[in-house]
Parts: sequence; structure tokens; C-alpha cells
Amino acid sequence: MSDVPDPGTPFGLVVLVPQRAEAASPQDRLFREQLAGFLTALVPLFIAEQRQAPASDIERMRLDALDQIAHHGDALQFGGRHATASRTALAKGLAVLARAEGGVTILGIHACIARHDGCPGEPPAPNTSAGRGPESDGPALERT
Repeated sequence: MSDVPDPGTPFGLVVLVPQRAEAASPQDRLFREQLAGFLTALVPLFIAEQRQAPASDIERMRLDALDQIAHHGDALQFGGRHATASRTALAKGLAVLARAEGGVTILGIHACIARHDGCPGEPPAPNTSAGRGPESDGPALERT
């Protein structure tokens, strides 16, 4: 794989990843699922927005997101007048982190802007063992 950003994907790669199985209430699981769904929709838009931004703009976005989350991060879970701004700041911050080598995996998503080893969004390598089809774990079917 290459560490060079794929120019054909201006939205980067943002995928859901399995979350740790923890003893959580049904409400907590629902919140986590909804937050991950929200992030898979919004983070790619901010990756595209940041794609051509100069380093100074990226740094400003990073600091703005950090400030919003530090001061109103509780609104992410509990709502309130800062909920929209805090969720947006979280998505922008994850888009900034997606620029790091290997991207970022947190809160039930993985986001990156370049192909890399171990990427959860890459399809698994085809199984080409003898007697098996390229996309099957079982024996290849023979035509009769």
C-alpha cells in the first residue's frame, strides 16, 4: 500500500469499526451508534473541505475544535445549546486527525486520507489458496 493520498477520493475514507463490548446500557449503546453514524456522514465532508487548505487554516480548525470540545464537550452527550457546535467541532477535529499517518480510530469509526497498512476500510486480501476461489473461504465450485 502507498502512504500517498488517493487523489480520486476527496472525502478520504471513513468507515464504521467494531466497538469494544462493554457493559453499557441500551441508551449508551444507542448513543454510540448514533454518534458513529453522524460522524461517518460529516467527517468526510470536513476532510474534503480541508483537502486544499493551507497548514495555517488546518491549525486554526484544530484549535477551534479543541476549544469548543474542551469548553462544551458535555453537550455532545447531554445536549443543550452548544450541542450542534460541539458535534460539528468533533467531526472537524476528527477530519484533522485523519490527516495523520494511519488516520484515526475512535468512537466507532476509522478515518484516514491515505491508504495504509492495516486500514479497516481496505477490503481483505483475496484468499487464493489452492482449491479455493479468490473470494471464498470454502472450496471452489466446479462447473459440470
